[in-house]
Amino acid sequence: MVDVNIEAEKSLKSVKCEKVYQYPKRFTKLPVISYYSISDKGAFYADNIECVQNGRIQIDIWSNVPSECGTLAIQVNDALESDAWTREMSMDVPADGEKIYHKTMRFQKYFTV
Repeated sequence: MVDVNIEAEKSLKSVKCEKVYQYPKRFTKLPVISYYSISDKGAFYADNIECVQNGRIQIDIWSNVPSECGTLAIQVNDALESDAWTREMSMDVPADGEKIYHKTMRFQKYFTV
């Protein structure tokens, strides 16, 4: 089994922004990217042994400047796609009352185990 969160962290290394697992504890230092696994499951088996795993992650981009969310989303997409992740979706989440802008993205990747 592959730890999908560790793989996501490695793939995001080139994005120049603070990255946190799951959810930012505070929003005082923006922008920040959060990431976590939303599913991982066997995708191919041979002789009852898992050979390929399918991992899916969610990436959330948080910023106090709307255009920064878009710029970071492009960097995240480029970094992950260059590491064989496939984007499943991307969308803006309405800003809250504190003017924190939020973009969410989901990616999937097949891993040989």
